[in-house]
Amino acid sequence: MINTTEPTPDRLAEAWRRVSDTSPADEADPLVLDCARRLAADPGGERAHVWVAGLVAMSGYLAWRPGREAERTALDALRAAVQELGGRPCPHDDHPYEAEMRALEDEIWQGDTGLLTGELAAGDGDVDAERILCPRNVAGWARLAVDVIAPFTVRRVPVGAPEHHRSAISTFSGIVNDYPYGDPAEDLIDEAGSLPARPTRGVLAGYLVTMNATCWYAASERITDRSVPDAMIKGVEAAVALLGDDDPCAHAPGEHPSTNDPDHTSRVGYLLRSPGGRAEISEDYGWDSEDEEDQEDEPLDAWVCPAFLHELAAETLVALD
Repeated sequence: MINTTEPTPDRLAEAWRRVSDTSPADEADPLVLDCARRLAADPGGERAHVWVAGLVAMSGYLAWRPGREAERTALDALRAAVQELGGRPCPHDDHPYEAEMRALEDEIWQGDTGLLTGELAAGDGDVDAERILCPRNVAGWARLAVDVIAPFTVRRVPVGAPEHHRSAISTFSGIVNDYPYGDPAEDLIDEAGSLPARPTRGVLAGYLVTMNATCWYAASERITDRSVPDAMIKGVEAAVALLGDDDPCAHAPGEHPSTNDPDHTSRVGYLLRSPGGRAEISEDYGWDSEDEEDQEDEPLDAWVCPAFLHELAAETLVALD
């Protein structure tokens, strides 16, 4: 294991870069724990940006199946950084992390946050170090990482679903409202095969929600090609196999979302797949309001609840069979 007692940005970046969703826990967890503990020790300190950068870089691993201690420690440290840094005054109207949210189509950040060096990668625009290392920018990256690992457990994520997701929302709205823009059979088959091998909780939930919103159309007389429902069945069954069911459902009876409106459900299906999209769902429930009286006490994390998703998948498979 790489010795990070006296870390330098280059050595840390190289170690963190090797941690991904395919990394074994015995290799990844020590690096996550080291980084998270350093951040937790001084979440508002002058080195906080370094440790936030590390946890963002390793979020692909943390969003899949990390060790429980590594996940808990990382989330606690990131939330502490949000608490310490997110409310500090600054002169900036916006911050670099907001512009990069458009690249989070599969939720996992593949680029350079700039937090280690104070410089963004070439081609990302001329952004000064002060703005990159601004405490609010560091807190913004911490918020995104928390929301990717544990959706709907952090507030003040900016609204900003990726453009590709916006386009998909329009496509599936046309299908479920029975005025498809293109070939609905082709669109549904493409969607059925779109699930990544190791999706985040948000992407997995969004996929199953989209399958449910569109299953009635695929099973209707509008689709005569049996390969469409067959592809969707195959995709849903693969998604169910990825659902974790170790934790008991934390929701009271009636708290799981209603999916009776296919248009609303298909929209949510794609908004669930990114921090900015989930922020739009949260905005609908007043989560962006400073006034707590405007905030509806809706358990939005029920959209990613494994028990809810198992039920939804079973309903979808019955409709498609």
